[in-house]
Amino acid sequence: MKKKSTMEVKKLYEYNELRSIDNKYQINNKEIPINLIEDFLGFYNLGLQDLSHLKKFSKNLKEEKRFKKLNKSKFHSLTNKETQIFELVVYGKSTKEIATLLFIETTTVSTHRKNIKQKLELESIFDLYKYANAFNVFEKI
Repeated sequence: MKKKSTMEVKKLYEYNELRSIDNKYQINNKEIPINLIEDFLGFYNLGLQDLSHLKKFSKNLKEEKRFKKLNKSKFHSLTNKETQIFELVVYGKSTKEIATLLFIETTTVSTHRKNIKQKLELESIFDLYKYANAFNVFEKI
């Protein structure tokens, strides 16, 4: 049976200051082998100056995961056509452009957009982009 590591990686970015003492980093009077920190940061091509950014990134990632978990069923309730229109809206297409691309009436596009707004409970364009980010719409380019 593998021994569980007592140090969790997430703790690396909770500290604002690392001090290097005799090939070890000291954080709040705890010593961590310097090669462990350097290997972790080196793997991601990061330096010590990036630790504060890792903390912010970790908080954002945690919030994105929470949002996705809470809204997964809403997003997957969209029909194929609504999903298609959702993606085109995210890419900045107007109702008229979407209608032309999909060979449908502008009133049909407007109805789909209204349904998307209701199903996802969108209150702003920011909400639309949160869904797009959480469900990897930007990666489909």
